[in-house]
Amino acid sequence: MKLKNLFFFIISFFIPNLSEAQNENLSMNGQIVKSAFNKKEYQLYVSLPSNYNPSDTIHYPVLYVLDASYSYPLISSIHNLLDSSQEIEKIIIVAIGDKDQSNQTWMSSRMSDCTPSNDPNVDAEIANGLNIPKSEVKTGGAKEFLATIRTNIIPFINKNYKTKNDYGILGHSVGGLFAGYCLINAPDLFKRYGINSPSFLWNNQEILSNQKNFITKNTELNGKVFISYGSLEPEIMLPSINSFINTLKDRNYKGLTLTTQIFENETHTSVVAASTSRALKVLYGIKRE
Repeated sequence: MKLKNLFFFIISFFIPNLSEAQNENLSMNGQIVKSAFNKKEYQLYVSLPSNYNPSDTIHYPVLYVLDASYSYPLISSIHNLLDSSQEIEKIIIVAIGDKDQSNQTWMSSRMSDCTPSNDPNVDAEIANGLNIPKSEVKTGGAKEFLATIRTNIIPFINKNYKTKNDYGILGHSVGGLFAGYCLINAPDLFKRYGINSPSFLWNNQEILSNQKNFITKNTELNGKVFISYGSLEPEIMLPSINSFINTLKDRNYKGLTLTTQIFENETHTSVVAASTSRALKVLYGIKRE
């Protein structure tokens, strides 16, 4: 499989027509926040823990989840199940999506937001695959998206919900790439990371070089990290993921709790449900005696 075709497969692993019913359900919910950095409007979907009471004094950790178009219906259901059975901490989940819920916008927007550098070749490949003008796809907006989360989205959620200074980030595929990017670029912001099927081969595996630069400057990395992928993922993805994992292990950071998992017989698509559930359990699970 050619590299550019692989990337189109990875970023568009859903049929390019997400169910209209799902989009209709999402349109009934959500709060709009405009970025001061990339000028986009993001729609936020919030899943609250059971017994959440705006009037009491209890505050909660917050998990920020990418790609709300498909992730919110899934993770909100899993959240409710695990919360009701007392298998995870009481948390607030915020899924980040686009105000414009069209599939073309979702795919081109996530490629901009989740990638740390621009790759014109991929821009052209995605534009061609989505049948949209090349000008509507520009990768490399991770820095601005991270600034948006830090400066616009988190303060908005803190103002409107009872939160504590305990934030997590969860993403799959290029969303996993962004979660890994946050790990080495915003260790002061997030304490928990769900990095699922990450597209770490982006732009000649540049995140591995960034990770090495991070290592030379840092001896501590405080937080819980969960990295996973399916055993049936495209083989070309795996060396960069395993290299990232092994570097974290070899560095033996003070304060880091690292958990990894390979889901047997799961593809890049089918692994989403399993990795989402496991990420919640690993990052927020309640230990049983």
